[in-house]
Amino acid sequence: MYPIVGGLPLPKPEVNMTSRRPSILARAGVTAAAAVAAVAALCSCSSLSKTEVETRLLALPKNERVRDVGIERRSMTIRIDGADVAAEVTVFRAPSQSPDAARRRPVLLVHGTPGSLFTWTDVVFGKTGAGGVAERGLAADFDVYAIDVVGHGTTRTEAPPVTFQKCADWVAGAIRGLGIGPVHLVGNSYGGEFCWRAAVDHPELVQSLTLLDSSGWKRPDDGWLPEEVAMREMSLAPIGYLFSSAEKVRGALQPHFPYPVTDDQVAECDALCRNGDGWKAMVSLARDENGTREHEIAAITRPTLLLWGADDIAFPVERDAKRFAASIVGSVLHVLPKCGHYPQETLPGDVAALLRGHFLAHP
Repeated sequence: MYPIVGGLPLPKPEVNMTSRRPSILARAGVTAAAAVAAVAALCSCSSLSKTEVETRLLALPKNERVRDVGIERRSMTIRIDGADVAAEVTVFRAPSQSPDAARRRPVLLVHGTPGSLFTWTDVVFGKTGAGGVAERGLAADFDVYAIDVVGHGTTRTEAPPVTFQKCADWVAGAIRGLGIGPVHLVGNSYGGEFCWRAAVDHPELVQSLTLLDSSGWKRPDDGWLPEEVAMREMSLAPIGYLFSSAEKVRGALQPHFPYPVTDDQVAECDALCRNGDGWKAMVSLARDENGTREHEIAAITRPTLLLWGADDIAFPVERDAKRFAASIVGSVLHVLPKCGHYPQETLPGDVAALLRGHFLAHP
Protein backbone atom coordinates (compact mmCIF):
# COMPACT_ATOMS: atom_id res chain seq x y z
CA MET A 1 0.00 0.00 0.00
CA TYR A 2 1.01 3.57 -0.44
CA PRO A 3 0.77 4.63 3.20
CA ILE A 4 -0.06 8.05 1.80
CA VAL A 5 -3.43 6.59 0.98
CA GLY A 6 -5.49 9.14 2.85
CA GLY A 7 -2.85 11.81 2.42
CA LEU A 8 -3.97 11.81 -1.14
CA PRO A 9 -6.81 14.28 -1.52
CA LEU A 10 -9.97 13.34 0.29
CA PRO A 11 -13.09 15.42 0.56
CA LYS A 12 -13.19 17.09 3.93
CA PRO A 13 -16.45 17.04 5.84
CA GLU A 14 -17.94 20.50 6.18
CA VAL A 15 -20.51 19.56 8.79
CA ASN A 16 -19.74 19.02 12.46
CA MET A 17 -20.65 15.36 12.73
CA THR A 18 -20.97 15.58 16.51
CA SER A 19 -23.60 18.29 16.32
CA ARG A 20 -27.16 17.30 17.13
CA ARG A 21 -28.47 19.82 14.62
CA PRO A 22 -29.49 18.08 11.38
CA SER A 23 -27.67 19.12 8.23
CA ILE A 24 -29.30 21.01 5.39
CA LEU A 25 -29.50 17.79 3.40
CA ALA A 26 -31.11 15.94 6.28
CA ARG A 27 -33.66 18.71 6.75
CA ALA A 28 -34.40 18.38 3.06
CA GLY A 29 -34.99 14.66 3.49
CA VAL A 30 -31.82 13.61 1.65
CA THR A 31 -29.75 10.91 3.32
CA ALA A 32 -25.95 11.00 3.39
CA ALA A 33 -25.84 7.85 1.27
CA ALA A 34 -28.10 9.42 -1.34
CA ALA A 35 -25.98 12.56 -1.37
CA VAL A 36 -22.81 10.55 -1.94
CA ALA A 37 -24.49 8.56 -4.72
CA ALA A 38 -25.66 11.73 -6.38
CA VAL A 39 -22.20 13.30 -6.29
CA ALA A 40 -20.64 10.13 -7.65
CA ALA A 41 -23.18 9.92 -10.45
CA LEU A 42 -22.75 13.54 -11.44
CA CYS A 43 -18.96 13.30 -11.40
CA SER A 44 -18.43 9.79 -12.79
CA CYS A 45 -16.99 11.31 -15.94
CA SER A 46 -14.08 12.58 -13.80
CA SER A 47 -12.73 9.06 -13.37
CA LEU A 48 -9.76 8.40 -15.62
CA SER A 49 -10.37 5.26 -17.69
CA LYS A 50 -8.07 2.27 -17.43
CA THR A 51 -7.07 2.82 -21.06
CA GLU A 52 -6.05 6.41 -20.33
CA VAL A 53 -4.19 5.32 -17.19
CA GLU A 54 -2.22 2.82 -19.27
CA THR A 55 -1.49 5.42 -21.94
CA ARG A 56 -0.19 7.90 -19.37
CA LEU A 57 1.96 5.37 -17.55
CA LEU A 58 3.55 4.04 -20.73
CA ALA A 59 4.31 7.58 -21.90
CA LEU A 60 6.42 8.42 -18.84
CA PRO A 61 10.18 8.57 -19.52
CA LYS A 62 10.86 6.34 -16.49
CA ASN A 63 8.79 3.57 -18.11
CA GLU A 64 10.39 3.69 -21.55
CA ARG A 65 12.01 0.29 -21.08
CA VAL A 66 8.70 -1.34 -20.15
CA ARG A 67 7.14 0.29 -23.20
CA ASP A 68 9.91 -1.19 -25.37
CA VAL A 69 9.29 -4.69 -24.01
CA GLY A 70 5.51 -4.26 -24.12
CA ILE A 71 2.77 -5.22 -21.69
CA GLU A 72 0.23 -7.93 -22.36
CA ARG A 73 -3.23 -8.84 -21.15
CA ARG A 74 -3.54 -12.57 -20.60
CA SER A 75 -6.95 -14.22 -20.28
CA MET A 76 -7.24 -16.98 -17.69
CA THR A 77 -9.55 -18.39 -15.04
CA ILE A 78 -8.67 -17.47 -11.47
CA ARG A 79 -10.37 -18.87 -8.39
CA ILE A 80 -11.26 -15.93 -6.15
CA ASP A 81 -13.07 -16.40 -2.85
CA GLY A 82 -13.96 -19.95 -3.90
CA ALA A 83 -15.49 -19.02 -7.27
CA ASP A 84 -13.96 -19.23 -10.74
CA VAL A 85 -13.58 -15.80 -12.33
CA ALA A 86 -12.83 -15.07 -15.98
CA ALA A 87 -9.82 -12.81 -15.50
CA GLU A 88 -7.62 -10.64 -17.65
CA VAL A 89 -4.17 -10.22 -16.12
CA THR A 90 -1.97 -7.30 -17.14
CA VAL A 91 1.63 -8.52 -17.22
CA PHE A 92 5.00 -7.66 -18.60
CA ARG A 93 7.83 -10.11 -19.03
CA ALA A 94 11.47 -9.17 -19.27
CA PRO A 95 13.18 -12.31 -20.60
CA SER A 96 16.78 -12.70 -19.52
CA GLN A 97 19.57 -12.93 -22.07
CA SER A 98 21.68 -14.94 -19.63
CA PRO A 99 22.41 -18.52 -20.77
CA ASP A 100 21.82 -19.60 -17.17
CA ALA A 101 18.29 -18.16 -16.97
CA ALA A 102 16.68 -21.29 -18.42
CA ARG A 103 17.70 -23.35 -15.38
CA ARG A 104 16.66 -20.71 -12.86
CA ARG A 105 13.17 -20.21 -11.51
CA PRO A 106 11.41 -17.07 -12.81
CA VAL A 107 10.68 -14.02 -10.68
CA LEU A 108 7.23 -12.50 -10.08
CA LEU A 109 7.02 -8.93 -8.76
CA VAL A 110 3.89 -7.62 -7.03
CA HIS A 111 3.19 -3.94 -6.35
CA GLY A 112 1.42 -2.28 -3.42
CA THR A 113 -1.68 -0.05 -3.21
CA PRO A 114 -2.27 2.17 -5.11
CA GLY A 115 0.39 0.90 -7.43
CA SER A 116 1.17 -0.90 -10.64
CA LEU A 117 3.79 -3.10 -12.24
CA PHE A 118 5.69 0.04 -13.26
CA THR A 119 7.02 0.50 -9.71
CA TRP A 120 9.58 -2.24 -10.47
CA THR A 121 11.06 -0.77 -13.68
CA ASP A 122 14.49 0.12 -12.26
CA VAL A 123 14.79 -3.13 -10.29
CA VAL A 124 14.09 -5.13 -13.44
CA PHE A 125 16.27 -3.25 -15.91
CA GLY A 126 18.77 -1.44 -13.71
CA LYS A 127 19.51 2.27 -13.76
CA THR A 128 22.46 4.61 -13.66
CA GLY A 129 23.44 5.01 -10.03
CA ALA A 130 25.73 7.35 -8.14
CA GLY A 131 28.84 8.36 -10.03
CA GLY A 132 27.31 7.31 -13.34
CA VAL A 133 27.77 3.62 -12.61
CA ALA A 134 25.21 1.38 -14.32
CA GLU A 135 23.43 -0.84 -11.81
CA ARG A 136 22.59 -4.42 -12.76
CA GLY A 137 18.90 -5.22 -13.07
CA LEU A 138 17.28 -8.56 -12.29
CA ALA A 139 16.55 -9.26 -15.96
CA ALA A 140 20.29 -9.66 -16.53
CA ASP A 141 20.10 -13.00 -14.73
CA PHE A 142 16.44 -14.09 -14.46
CA ASP A 143 13.24 -14.15 -16.45
CA VAL A 144 11.18 -11.49 -14.67
CA TYR A 145 7.42 -11.03 -14.66
CA ALA A 146 5.44 -8.20 -13.08
CA ILE A 147 1.65 -8.06 -12.85
CA ASP A 148 -1.12 -5.64 -11.98
CA VAL A 149 -3.29 -7.07 -9.22
CA VAL A 150 -7.09 -7.06 -9.40
CA GLY A 151 -8.45 -3.58 -8.68
CA HIS A 152 -5.08 -1.96 -9.40
CA GLY A 153 -3.14 -0.36 -12.19
CA THR A 154 -4.47 -1.15 -15.63
CA THR A 155 -6.28 -4.37 -14.73
CA ARG A 156 -9.78 -4.36 -16.23
CA THR A 157 -11.19 -7.32 -14.28
CA GLU A 158 -13.48 -6.21 -11.45
CA ALA A 159 -14.14 -8.04 -8.18
CA PRO A 160 -15.52 -5.49 -5.73
CA PRO A 161 -15.08 -5.06 -2.89
CA VAL A 162 -11.37 -5.70 -3.21
CA THR A 163 -9.90 -7.53 -0.20
CA PHE A 164 -6.50 -8.84 0.78
CA GLN A 165 -7.64 -12.41 0.21
CA LYS A 166 -8.97 -11.67 -3.26
CA CYS A 167 -5.64 -10.09 -4.16
CA ALA A 168 -3.74 -13.07 -2.74
CA ASP A 169 -5.96 -15.40 -4.78
CA TRP A 170 -5.19 -13.24 -7.83
CA VAL A 171 -1.44 -13.61 -7.32
CA ALA A 172 -1.69 -17.39 -6.97
CA GLY A 173 -4.04 -17.61 -9.95
CA ALA A 174 -1.69 -15.53 -12.10
CA ILE A 175 1.22 -17.85 -11.30
CA ARG A 176 -0.88 -20.81 -12.38
CA GLY A 177 -2.36 -19.09 -15.42
CA LEU A 178 1.04 -17.92 -16.65
CA GLY A 179 2.46 -21.41 -16.07
CA ILE A 180 5.57 -20.13 -14.30
CA GLY A 181 5.47 -21.71 -10.83
CA PRO A 182 7.23 -22.15 -8.56
CA VAL A 183 8.46 -18.55 -8.65
CA HIS A 184 10.66 -16.27 -6.61
CA LEU A 185 7.79 -14.16 -5.28
CA VAL A 186 8.40 -10.53 -4.32
CA GLY A 187 5.90 -8.02 -2.91
CA ASN A 188 6.02 -4.48 -1.56
CA SER A 189 3.71 -3.07 1.13
CA TYR A 190 0.15 -4.38 0.69
CA GLY A 191 1.63 -6.42 -2.17
CA GLY A 192 3.82 -8.10 0.41
CA GLU A 193 0.74 -9.30 2.23
CA PHE A 194 -0.83 -10.49 -1.03
CA CYS A 195 2.34 -12.54 -1.54
CA TRP A 196 2.77 -14.01 1.93
CA ARG A 197 -0.87 -15.06 2.00
CA ALA A 198 -0.38 -16.75 -1.39
CA ALA A 199 2.73 -18.48 -0.02
CA VAL A 200 0.80 -19.78 2.98
CA ASP A 201 -2.15 -20.95 0.87
CA HIS A 202 -0.13 -22.37 -2.04
CA PRO A 203 3.47 -23.09 -0.98
CA GLU A 204 3.93 -25.29 -4.05
CA LEU A 205 3.79 -22.17 -6.24
CA VAL A 206 6.56 -20.35 -4.38
CA GLN A 207 10.30 -21.06 -4.61
CA SER A 208 11.25 -18.20 -2.33
CA LEU A 209 9.51 -15.20 -0.78
CA THR A 210 10.68 -11.61 -0.39
CA LEU A 211 8.72 -8.96 1.51
CA LEU A 212 9.55 -5.28 1.20
CA ASP A 213 7.97 -3.14 3.95
CA SER A 214 4.97 -5.46 4.10
CA SER A 215 1.69 -5.24 5.93
CA GLY A 216 0.36 -8.19 7.90
CA TRP A 217 0.29 -7.38 11.58
CA LYS A 218 -2.64 -5.80 13.36
CA ARG A 219 -1.72 -2.20 14.05
CA PRO A 220 -2.12 -0.58 17.47
CA ASP A 221 -4.80 2.09 17.69
CA ASP A 222 -2.15 4.81 17.46
CA GLY A 223 -0.35 3.10 14.59
CA TRP A 224 -2.32 4.71 11.77
CA LEU A 225 -1.36 7.85 9.93
CA PRO A 226 -4.07 10.52 10.26
CA GLU A 227 -4.78 10.29 6.54
CA GLU A 228 -5.29 6.54 6.84
CA VAL A 229 -7.82 7.07 9.59
CA ALA A 230 -9.72 9.34 7.21
CA MET A 231 -9.57 6.70 4.48
CA ARG A 232 -10.93 4.05 6.83
CA GLU A 233 -13.66 6.12 8.47
CA MET A 234 -14.89 8.92 6.21
CA SER A 235 -18.11 8.17 4.34
CA LEU A 236 -16.94 10.22 1.36
CA ALA A 237 -13.57 8.47 1.07
CA PRO A 238 -14.67 6.20 -1.83
CA ILE A 239 -15.06 9.23 -4.11
CA GLY A 240 -11.73 10.81 -3.17
CA TYR A 241 -10.49 10.33 -6.74
CA LEU A 242 -12.71 13.26 -7.73
CA PHE A 243 -10.49 15.55 -5.65
CA SER A 244 -7.08 14.30 -6.74
CA SER A 245 -4.36 16.58 -8.07
CA ALA A 246 -0.67 16.26 -8.87
CA GLU A 247 0.16 18.87 -6.26
CA LYS A 248 -1.58 16.92 -3.49
CA VAL A 249 -0.03 13.66 -4.68
CA ARG A 250 3.45 15.19 -4.51
CA GLY A 251 2.87 16.38 -0.95
CA ALA A 252 1.59 12.97 0.07
CA LEU A 253 4.46 11.03 -1.50
CA GLN A 254 7.32 13.18 -0.25
CA PRO A 255 7.45 12.00 3.41
CA HIS A 256 8.26 8.50 2.18
CA PHE A 257 11.37 9.39 0.17
CA PRO A 258 14.75 10.78 1.23
CA TYR A 259 15.07 12.82 -1.98
CA PRO A 260 12.66 15.14 -3.79
CA VAL A 261 10.15 12.91 -5.57
CA THR A 262 10.42 13.12 -9.34
CA ASP A 263 7.83 14.43 -11.75
CA ASP A 264 7.51 10.91 -13.18
CA GLN A 265 6.75 9.43 -9.77
CA VAL A 266 4.11 12.06 -9.15
CA ALA A 267 2.54 11.63 -12.59
CA GLU A 268 2.43 7.85 -12.18
CA CYS A 269 0.72 7.94 -8.79
CA ASP A 270 -1.60 10.75 -9.89
CA ALA A 271 -2.81 8.74 -12.90
CA LEU A 272 -3.50 5.70 -10.71
CA CYS A 273 -5.41 7.78 -8.17
CA ARG A 274 -7.63 9.40 -10.78
CA ASN A 275 -9.21 6.07 -11.74
CA GLY A 276 -12.39 5.51 -9.72
CA ASP A 277 -12.13 1.72 -9.56
CA GLY A 278 -8.50 1.87 -8.46
CA TRP A 279 -9.28 4.45 -5.80
CA LYS A 280 -12.20 2.41 -4.45
CA ALA A 281 -9.98 -0.67 -4.30
CA MET A 282 -7.51 1.35 -2.22
CA VAL A 283 -10.24 2.42 0.19
CA SER A 284 -11.53 -1.16 0.45
CA LEU A 285 -8.07 -2.49 1.27
CA ALA A 286 -7.38 0.26 3.79
CA ARG A 287 -10.56 -0.80 5.55
CA ASP A 288 -9.76 -4.51 5.20
CA GLU A 289 -6.30 -4.21 6.78
CA ASN A 290 -6.74 -5.70 10.24
CA GLY A 291 -4.21 -8.47 10.88
CA THR A 292 -6.85 -11.15 10.37
CA ARG A 293 -4.28 -13.77 9.30
CA GLU A 294 -1.31 -12.60 11.35
CA HIS A 295 -1.35 -15.86 13.32
CA GLU A 296 -0.47 -17.68 10.06
CA ILE A 297 2.71 -15.73 9.33
CA ALA A 298 4.69 -18.22 11.38
CA ALA A 299 3.43 -20.94 9.03
CA ILE A 300 5.44 -19.54 6.10
CA THR A 301 7.86 -22.29 5.09
CA ARG A 302 9.48 -20.85 1.97
CA PRO A 303 12.94 -19.21 2.29
CA THR A 304 12.13 -15.59 3.15
CA LEU A 305 14.05 -12.36 2.68
CA LEU A 306 12.85 -9.20 4.41
CA LEU A 307 13.94 -5.86 2.93
CA TRP A 308 12.93 -2.79 4.94
CA GLY A 309 13.48 0.93 4.70
CA ALA A 310 15.02 2.18 7.93
CA ASP A 311 12.81 5.28 7.78
CA ASP A 312 9.49 3.62 6.94
CA ILE A 313 6.74 5.51 8.78
CA ALA A 314 3.92 3.22 7.69
CA PHE A 315 5.29 -0.12 8.87
CA PRO A 316 8.27 0.76 11.09
CA VAL A 317 11.22 -1.58 11.44
CA GLU A 318 10.92 -2.02 15.21
CA ARG A 319 7.18 -2.68 15.15
CA ASP A 320 6.74 -4.70 11.96
CA ALA A 321 9.96 -5.84 10.28
CA LYS A 322 11.49 -7.35 13.40
CA ARG A 323 8.25 -9.11 14.20
CA PHE A 324 8.24 -10.74 10.74
CA ALA A 325 11.87 -11.75 11.28
CA ALA A 326 11.10 -13.30 14.67
CA SER A 327 8.05 -15.16 13.36
CA ILE A 328 9.31 -16.64 10.07
CA VAL A 329 11.84 -19.37 10.79
CA GLY A 330 15.09 -18.88 8.90
CA SER A 331 14.14 -15.48 7.49
CA VAL A 332 16.82 -12.84 6.87
CA LEU A 333 16.20 -9.14 7.52
CA HIS A 334 18.10 -6.36 5.74
CA VAL A 335 17.38 -2.80 6.90
CA LEU A 336 18.21 -0.25 4.21
CA PRO A 337 19.52 3.11 5.47
CA LYS A 338 18.19 6.40 4.12
CA CYS A 339 15.17 4.61 2.71
CA GLY A 340 11.44 4.86 3.38
CA HIS A 341 8.50 2.71 2.35
CA TYR A 342 9.55 2.06 -1.27
CA PRO A 343 12.99 0.44 -1.44
CA GLN A 344 12.38 -0.66 -5.04
CA GLU A 345 12.14 2.99 -6.11
CA THR A 346 14.59 4.54 -3.64
CA LEU A 347 17.45 1.99 -3.86
CA PRO A 348 16.67 -0.21 -6.88
CA GLY A 349 20.30 -1.29 -7.35
CA ASP A 350 20.65 -2.42 -3.75
CA VAL A 351 17.29 -4.19 -3.90
CA ALA A 352 18.18 -5.99 -7.14
CA ALA A 353 21.52 -7.13 -5.70
CA LEU A 354 19.95 -8.46 -2.50
CA LEU A 355 17.20 -10.22 -4.46
CA ARG A 356 19.74 -11.78 -6.80
CA GLY A 357 21.71 -13.20 -3.87
CA HIS A 358 18.55 -14.57 -2.27
CA PHE A 359 17.37 -16.21 -5.49
CA LEU A 360 20.73 -17.79 -6.24
CA ALA A 361 20.90 -19.15 -2.69
CA HIS A 362 17.51 -20.84 -3.15
CA PRO A 363 17.47 -22.13 -6.73
